[in-house]
Amino acid sequence: MMPNKQLVVHFGELWLRGKNRGNYIKYLNGNLANALAGLHLNIRRSYDRILIEGSEPELKQAYARLGYVFGISNYEMAYATKPELEEITKLSVELAKQSGAKSIKINAHRSFKQLSFDSVQIVKSIEKEAKASGINASLHNFDKEIYVNVTKDTAYVFTEKKKGLGGLPVGSEGACIVLISGGIDSPVAAWFAMKRGLKPIYLHLHAFQSNEEAANGKIASIATLLSKYYPARFYFAPSYFFDAAAVAGHTGRCTLVLLKHFMLRLAEKIAEKEHANAIVTGESLGQVASQTLENLSAESARIKLPILRPLIGFDKEEIIGLAKKIGTYDVSILPYKDVCSIEARNPRTKCKREEVLELASKIKLGSVIRRTIAKMSVKEYASL
Repeated sequence: MMPNKQLVVHFGELWLRGKNRGNYIKYLNGNLANALAGLHLNIRRSYDRILIEGSEPELKQAYARLGYVFGISNYEMAYATKPELEEITKLSVELAKQSGAKSIKINAHRSFKQLSFDSVQIVKSIEKEAKASGINASLHNFDKEIYVNVTKDTAYVFTEKKKGLGGLPVGSEGACIVLISGGIDSPVAAWFAMKRGLKPIYLHLHAFQSNEEAANGKIASIATLLSKYYPARFYFAPSYFFDAAAVAGHTGRCTLVLLKHFMLRLAEKIAEKEHANAIVTGESLGQVASQTLENLSAESARIKLPILRPLIGFDKEEIIGLAKKIGTYDVSILPYKDVCSIEARNPRTKCKREEVLELASKIKLGSVIRRTIAKMSVKEYASL
């Protein structure tokens, strides 16, 4: 009879964090608990890994959800047995038989070096027993790979190792405000922010008359997709106060850069409330007129928080590939009237910081921000 399965989670990069390791692992444990909410599982740490135990149907659900958790280097569904050569050999060969493999490759690793046998002996023992059962062992021509990982107290045997997202647990590096649009780029930027341990709080500036209309449209679909990686809190803010002020102030060729400046200042206000320490945008250097180096500098005038632009060096094709990988592309390309796509006749590619600040003063941007904040609403999107 085969022993019960369990999920074994490895956290790679976190193990290199020295004295801060425990804090990062605490965040990972919290993220795992959140991702696996609703499942009746036992989650516990065992030295350099996390073990997840429960019924096989629920473990299968957990296995699928782990693919959305940052901070995991790899994970596997494994059988656990005693760290004894005979038990390891017996379990490995039985697993090979169940797989129907005619030829296997054995990959053995002994983490605890004080055991009476080493990795080479594990491989030779399994090869010998497998051959007696009509299963050949080969380094190159094989049907199935058998992995064996032996610790001080337990030996884990499995046939598939799944690569995790890597990075750092969300929240371990603090919080950030993500400027999110209906386009392709900003959801990818949010994904990268999460990968480096930032908890995302989203700000969406919309062109609708009500926040409810914005919250129930395309952005809701993007929010749902992003919440698979971490619960999403979305601030919805109308653009009509800015639109009216920009028209009345004849902001002309620098309107789009001024809009970005407005969004960054609005994000700073939300950051104060949410105790966030950075702003994240989906800008890529030179991709459009508003994203030249001069305009990026101009829009950032007097912004105190760090502005992180994870996509700064990516071209559009690369960003599209990443959007497809994380699952947001198909929704992002749906039609949507985005405030960032407003048309400015012959937009300037080299607006000056002084010009933007002068225009901000001219249209009384501080008042525009206060009125916009008064009309904002917040919506939460859970992971499941």
